[in-house]
Amino acid sequence: MGATVWFVRASVQEPVEAIAAKIRRLFEAAEFGKLAEPGELVAIKMHFGEKHNDTHVQPEMVWPIVQSLIARGAKPFVTDTNVLYRSERSNAVDHLLLAHRHGFTPERVGAPVLILDGLRGNQEFEIEIPGQIYRKVSLAAGLALVDVLITVSHVTGHIAMGLGGTLKNMGMGLSSRMGKLRQHSASKPYVDQKACTGCWVCIRWCPEDAIVREGQVAWIDPDRCIGCGECLTVCRFDAVRHDWRVESAELQRRVAEHALGAAISKKGKLGCFNFVLNVTKDCDCLGRKQVPVVPDVGILASTDPVAIDAAALDLIREVAGAELFRFAYPHLDGREQLRHAEKIGLGTQKYELVEITA
Repeated sequence: MGATVWFVRASVQEPVEAIAAKIRRLFEAAEFGKLAEPGELVAIKMHFGEKHNDTHVQPEMVWPIVQSLIARGAKPFVTDTNVLYRSERSNAVDHLLLAHRHGFTPERVGAPVLILDGLRGNQEFEIEIPGQIYRKVSLAAGLALVDVLITVSHVTGHIAMGLGGTLKNMGMGLSSRMGKLRQHSASKPYVDQKACTGCWVCIRWCPEDAIVREGQVAWIDPDRCIGCGECLTVCRFDAVRHDWRVESAELQRRVAEHALGAAISKKGKLGCFNFVLNVTKDCDCLGRKQVPVVPDVGILASTDPVAIDAAALDLIREVAGAELFRFAYPHLDGREQLRHAEKIGLGTQKYELVEITA
């Protein structure tokens, strides 16, 4: 039996009030209000956008979710976790300041904004899972303390996974620093010395000082490298390489198993939104303005994190005429995370799409 995925067509060209009204209708149709009892703490997990990024989910799109939860007596807050790479989002102080600059304040979203894994991302708890790679995964400590989890995910391409959606938002986005390290250890980049120009930008940005000068070119020490992918992002000459044929699939499977841990910790208390708007080649971790690569589709809601990502990909294929990966990273197959997530019992790729009309 398939899962139910609720869907409303939307575009960023619409007035924000119109989009907010559609989000409220989705919330009601998916019966997310039943997830939270009065007085329960609800974590709304999202991405506040990296510096210079402006295509992430906007604060006004979180407001109706917060208000719907408050109307039911719940106590929501908006949250994210710290990242591995060198960024304003690598510690809670700078992360919160960035979030506030992007409009994620109590005044704009109607709820407090917190970081779920502590000051430096090392506050964690372990949870047992029936995984094929892991038996335990390390997640942000705050997740263990909340009653309900609502994920708000911006669907995009992804340089390492092909797809960034609910599974990535849960698996990578709710992991502690240790969890993120374990996932990324599958991805060890190297420098193509013929392409390297010796600009040393990658050296300045590496969070672990794993990149050094070797003559006139850069070299990555595989023993020090944590696989965060920062060097891939900042290299302008395509000199940093991965063997994505193997590593992308493995990374996707590891992320899916961490997402399973997050789902198990909130069994029966999980609701997911996918915003298929401003769909860009790269995820919101890229610190620059991006241009959408496919037309706006709309917003999805489901309690099944696998089904909602499958529906997002299928809708993109319907409106764009091809898989998202073709417009982002055509050498990657971002559906591997869905296949593995289904295999380990996180959800199903079979779904019924129920469209809500205005």
